[in-house]
Amino acid sequence: MKIQLSATPLPLLLLLTASIALLPPFQSGCGGKAGGPSVVVYASLDEHYAKPVLREFERRTGIRVLERFDTEADKTTGLYLRILSEKSRPQADVFWNNEILRTVLLAESGAFAGFTPQASVGIPAAFQDNDGHWTGFAARARIIIYNKGLVPADRLPRSIAELSDGRFKDKACIAVPLFGTTATHVGALRSVLGREGLEALLRRWKGNGVRAVNGNAVVRDLVASGEMALGLTDTDDAHEALRAGKPLGIIFPDQDAPFPGRDRPLGTFLIPNTVALVADGPGSEAGRLLIEFLLSAEVEQMLERSGSAQIPLRKGLPPPEGLAIPKDFRAMEVDYAAAAKALEEAEPFLRDLYLK
Repeated sequence: MKIQLSATPLPLLLLLTASIALLPPFQSGCGGKAGGPSVVVYASLDEHYAKPVLREFERRTGIRVLERFDTEADKTTGLYLRILSEKSRPQADVFWNNEILRTVLLAESGAFAGFTPQASVGIPAAFQDNDGHWTGFAARARIIIYNKGLVPADRLPRSIAELSDGRFKDKACIAVPLFGTTATHVGALRSVLGREGLEALLRRWKGNGVRAVNGNAVVRDLVASGEMALGLTDTDDAHEALRAGKPLGIIFPDQDAPFPGRDRPLGTFLIPNTVALVADGPGSEAGRLLIEFLLSAEVEQMLERSGSAQIPLRKGLPPPEGLAIPKDFRAMEVDYAAAAKALEEAEPFLRDLYLK
């Protein structure tokens, strides 16, 4: 799937203003101020990136946003478990997740209401649930970073498969692929390559001394310091290091060369933010308005310009500066529901390979 990462932002203020008039008096989620509506959002995007967006929604609409964020230790899993535990008596209206597979699992559990936002027009169908239980926006990419002082330009890898190349023996690292976006990536790879293909790939990595470390930020810091030559991480982590002047380069892998065992490139894996309406939430009408706002082109641009450098999914919106995204960017074609199932099926193998 090729995505042209370069439409004029779609104004949403008129839609929001008109819709607010339809809200009943004192419509609110738990804890709302008397005299006005509120909405409860559970968000796993880093608080310092999500809060400016939520405050802008409050400023424009007068709807108070009551937010709860995941802690760093529980990233993406704490709120996932909370929503599951609250299914019989939902406390949230909106789930804003920066990792997609747990959103898919919650949708399959019946935690979300079907809702197709008007603002989803322009977002590729690959990033929308067919039944309207979630919609993706503003993505991160899984990239290879390298230390410019250790990997010369004529020795750069073009594919994630090359982490097993002898020239990078004991010089590459990844986050432990049982957690976070690395686990998401593994689930996607298994759904595309099959069980045998994924397991062979990870065994080759481990046999070449690819080190598994405690998180994407650790990967970034090890490569930036020169302790490791290259690693697999996310664009937001890499962008933070580049802004700090670290000697890193970025590779969007599998853009042009056929992947081993396939007759075409694999493409770079994208992990979108997702937003979903919690079924029977206390402030569902306000929740719908918040979702419309979050899916607007304007919010994709806000996140693109933030320190997390999120990649807009709409055609025509400019990509983040400094990431050097290929003009004809090729995204890995993934069925996210299949990837969620594949990750669950892969867990015994992953635990055996990385935790024993």
